[in-house]
Amino acid sequence: MEGNEASDNTRADHYEHPASKIGLGDYAKELAFLPDFTEESNTTIDYGSPNVTDPRLSTDRQERLIATLKTHEHIMIASGNTLPLPAYGVVRDIDTQGHAPIKQRARRVPFRYLGKLYELVRALLRAGLIVVSDSSWTSPIVIVMKKSGQDIRLCIDYKMVNAITAIMECAMPLVDDLLTDLECYLWFCSLDAASGFWAIMMTLRARKVSAFVCTLGHFEWLRMSFGLNNAPMIYQRMNDNALWRFVQPKGGWLKYSEMMRLDKAQAKERRATSNEGSFQTKFEADREASVETDPVLQLVNSPVADMFTTGELDESSLVPVFGRWLFVDDISFGGEDFDSCLATLD
Repeated sequence: MEGNEASDNTRADHYEHPASKIGLGDYAKELAFLPDFTEESNTTIDYGSPNVTDPRLSTDRQERLIATLKTHEHIMIASGNTLPLPAYGVVRDIDTQGHAPIKQRARRVPFRYLGKLYELVRALLRAGLIVVSDSSWTSPIVIVMKKSGQDIRLCIDYKMVNAITAIMECAMPLVDDLLTDLECYLWFCSLDAASGFWAIMMTLRARKVSAFVCTLGHFEWLRMSFGLNNAPMIYQRMNDNALWRFVQPKGGWLKYSEMMRLDKAQAKERRATSNEGSFQTKFEADREASVETDPVLQLVNSPVADMFTTGELDESSLVPVFGRWLFVDDISFGGEDFDSCLATLD
């Protein structure tokens, strides 16, 4: 007993997690599934592919659509394993709430899979997604067979790291809500965000926490990894911030913009006709402004902008995959006609 206690005291600065049998249903939220980068990516964008061409479009409309896409070709990547450019203005951090580094042992990889594992890790290093790490954190990898029964998929078991990570609260969109919003549109377009998670850079602290270990060594992520807690919420917030200017209340902004214009004109007139000798203190002005009806506050507090008074369902009728809600990684929008939809795309 004394020997066991001494052993526990010497290991008080870290935690060990023995290998165990992994079930994909139980670990769906913690496993980071990594795509295959062993093959060269196709960098040529095909504008004649089925997801661009539509036989129902006239020749003129098809040419206008392709011209709009070519105008923004610099922000697009082809289908395949091409990496997205890093998104500026957003970084991924991991709050472990002061927890001691979690060190887990590397799990044994069967000899017949070592060659395939080497190719996967080398490709990730060459792509600039991971680097060799000296972190105190280590999470083990898990080898999952593909449907072919020959190739492997490299995964990372972040179960213990996710257990001590502070959860970020963010309202995630549901697919059925998206379909409801598109009911009134005759035309709509969907842009797939390719490898969107990897567009987000990692802070130095997050890189250390994301470190994983395998037979070939110790590595850490430079871009936001799949499988870590809060990754979908961070990605969703980034999209919301980028697309906020396209969000508008039912009926558009015309009503509220006119109210704001009149409010500014009235304020200017009051200042021009007021007595120069009657000045207000800051506190008096704040109290007066708090009781006035501001157009912006009126919009925010109106039933139009209140999600709880719109009568929409608060739960999805869809069955979640692996017992969790999905997040939408497509940017969808529509319009009353082809021209308005194309203008939004542009």
